[in-house]
Amino acid sequence: MLFVLRILLTIARVACTVCLLMSKSVIITPPESSEDTLIPGSRVEVEVEGRNWLLDRAADMEALWDQMDEDDLDEDERLPYWAEVWPASVLLGRHILRNEDMLRGKPCLDLGCGLGLTGMIASSIGADVVAFDYEWPAVRFAHHNAELNNVPQPLWMVMDWREPAVQKHAFDFIWGGDVLYEKRFFKPLIELFRHALAPGGKIWIGEPVRTVSRPVWDELRNEGFSPEKLTVEKVALCGQNMTVNLREITIP
Repeated sequence: MLFVLRILLTIARVACTVCLLMSKSVIITPPESSEDTLIPGSRVEVEVEGRNWLLDRAADMEALWDQMDEDDLDEDERLPYWAEVWPASVLLGRHILRNEDMLRGKPCLDLGCGLGLTGMIASSIGADVVAFDYEWPAVRFAHHNAELNNVPQPLWMVMDWREPAVQKHAFDFIWGGDVLYEKRFFKPLIELFRHALAPGGKIWIGEPVRTVSRPVWDELRNEGFSPEKLTVEKVALCGQNMTVNLREITIP
């Protein structure tokens, strides 16, 4: 009975947080029951603006890759990118914390949430966060990690950004870390931006210096968006020191 009550309370919170369109592409993460316990295989500790965040995961990406079979390598290439912490997300986390007053109480959409770092950071400063990933294990670990770090739970969802199941113009802020690593993502993401961004809203994209993502900025301009580079910073993570760009996209 207690577990059922917790689910009902979660659903009530969802209804108050943001009005979602009903779609098969959305699964809302309920509180985990004792019969559905995660067993983390490894833990990563990430420092962002003076706070250390603990991120549990099943294993690192390479180990999960080795466990995959041919059925996982369909046209979607369901590779376990969600299991890594990407430097672009660390820079996004810094930017979120630097804009705490701007984000507090505002509806925000986290693209490809992975292990939940940026969603948790935004939730910790009072943003009203909806965070999604294409992979169910990512969403389960993100929910677990929010509990581990003692922050308010964002609304975690499984969603395909090619079929956005959120209300039109619902979010004042949208962000994603290293989501432009393949050209086939450009069109659906541009369509998602136009669909989900509220008038006067902002999109923040953290991305390493990648040749593949260069054409997207001209595509965005051609589609009526205004992309601007805000900063370029070094991010030290897991023994590497990567240069990461942070861009802001608006619709004039």
